[in-house]
Amino acid sequence: MKGFAKFFNSTFLKLFLLLLVNIAIAFCTYYFGFLYIYYIFCGVCALLSIFLLANRHEKDSYKVTVFLTMFFVPLFGLGYAIALKDKKGSNRIKKTWSDITYRNRKSIFQSNETMANLKSISNQVFKTCSYLVDTVGMPCFQNARIKYYSFGEAYFKDLIDELNKAEKYILLECYKIVPGKVWSEIFDTLRFKAREGVSVKLVYDYAICTKYIPREDFLKMNNHGIETIPFNQIKGLPNAFDNCRNYKRLSVIDGKVGFFGGFNIDDEYVNNVELTNATKDCAVRIMGEAVRNLIVMFFEDYQFATRKVINLQDYFADSQPIKSKDWILPYSTNPISLENTNKNILLSLINNAKENISIVTSYIALDDELKNALILNAKSGVKVRLIFSGEKVKKGIKTLARSYFYDLIKEGIEVYEYKSGKMTTKLIMIDNNSALISTNNLDSLNTYKHFNAGVYLYGDTVILMYNDIREIISGSQIVTIKDLQKRKFGEKISAVWSKFLALFR
Repeated sequence: MKGFAKFFNSTFLKLFLLLLVNIAIAFCTYYFGFLYIYYIFCGVCALLSIFLLANRHEKDSYKVTVFLTMFFVPLFGLGYAIALKDKKGSNRIKKTWSDITYRNRKSIFQSNETMANLKSISNQVFKTCSYLVDTVGMPCFQNARIKYYSFGEAYFKDLIDELNKAEKYILLECYKIVPGKVWSEIFDTLRFKAREGVSVKLVYDYAICTKYIPREDFLKMNNHGIETIPFNQIKGLPNAFDNCRNYKRLSVIDGKVGFFGGFNIDDEYVNNVELTNATKDCAVRIMGEAVRNLIVMFFEDYQFATRKVINLQDYFADSQPIKSKDWILPYSTNPISLENTNKNILLSLINNAKENISIVTSYIALDDELKNALILNAKSGVKVRLIFSGEKVKKGIKTLARSYFYDLIKEGIEVYEYKSGKMTTKLIMIDNNSALISTNNLDSLNTYKHFNAGVYLYGDTVILMYNDIREIISGSQIVTIKDLQKRKFGEKISAVWSKFLALFR
C-alpha cells in the first residue's frame, strides 16, 4: 500500500498524466480544425525555452530535452522543466548558506607549506587536493593520526570510549538513528556527560531519524541536557528542498578527536543475537588539526538549522605535533552550490589515476560522463575494478546497478558483487596510495541532490584501506557477460525500466 502511495505521488506519474492531457488537447484541436493554433503555441513555447534556458546553470542534456518537448508537447515539457531542474533552494536559503560558509571558512586557512610538501611528493594528489581546497574552502592537513575501521564493532567501542573521556563538549551529527543496544549505550553516555557539565549538541536529519524516533522524543532529550537540532525540518507545504537530506555521520570530542564514516547509529553494524553477520561499512578516527574541518562541517549544518552565529575559535583545540606520513582533507558539500563538487571529485580521482582504480559502492546510477571516464581509463591501460553490494539490497537497486554492468564489462572493467552479507561501504582507492571515504555512492543523482561529506587521504594509512578492499574482493563474485546474458527476459526489461525511472528521482 505504501509503495502504491509513493508511485501515485511520484514525479513520473505526474509527468505521464501531463503527457496524456497534452495529447488530448492536440487531438481536440485537430478534431475541431484548429491544429494550426496548437502548432503556433508549440513554436512559441520552444522559442521561449531557448531564451529562458540559454544562460542558466543547467546541464546541456536538460536544456535540449526541454526544448524538444516544448516543441511537440509543451504541457509535458513545462512539467519536465519544473520537475527535473537542478533544485538549489530558494534565494533566502542560498543567502543564508552563503553567509554561514563565508563566516566559518574564515576560521581555517590552508598552509602553503603543507601543499608544497604534497606537490613535491605527488603532483597527482596535489591536483585533487587543490581542487577541493579551492571549491569547498577547507584545508588539507599533514601529519594527522588516523585509525581506519572496516566494521562497526571496533568503531562504536572507540566512539563510546572517547565520548566517556569528553571534558568540554561533544558534537554529534547523524543521518539515521535506530533504537537498539548501540543507541541506548550512546544516549546513556551523552546523558551522563551532559549531567557532568559537558556541552552536548546533536544534529539529526529530520526526515530519516523521525521514522525511527518520534520528534517528541528528540525534544525530551533537551531535558537531559542534550541539545537536539533537526536538520532541514519539513514544515508546511512540501517543496523541492525538502528532498535534500543530510547524509553526514560525524562526531567531535573536545576538538581533539573526530570520527567520520558511513556507520549509522544502528545495531545492524554490530554482531548480536539477531544478526550474526553485521552490515559492513567503513570509517576513520582522526586526531590532530584536521579535526577542525569536522567542526566547521558540523557547525555549518547547526547554524543553518538554528540561525545562530557561532565563534568556531571557541571549539578549536591546540593540537600536539604528530609525526606521520599522512595527508588528510575532510570536506563537505551541499546541493545549494552551483559547483557539482561530489561529481567533480569523482571525475578528478578517476582521471588522475595512473595504474588502478578500485570503487566500492552500494548504489550505482551512472551518467554518461562518469561512465565514459571509467571506460576511457580502462581502455588506457588503467586497471578498473567496481565492487557492488550484491547481497541484501532492494531488488530495484540491484536491477538498476546491473543495467550498467554490460557496458562496463565489455570495455575491460572488472565488476564484482559482494556475497558475504550486506555492505554499505563507499570507498574509492586510486593507485593504492590515495583513498576517498564518503557518504556519496557512485550515483550521479545523489552527487548533487543531498548534503554529503568525505575524507580524502594520502599516505601510509591508506594501506589499511587497500587491505580492506582486498578482503571485500575475496568475499565477492566476479560478474561476467555470460552471467548477464543468463538473466531472465523480465529482469532485462526491468533493468531498462529502472534506468529510465532513475531520471525522475
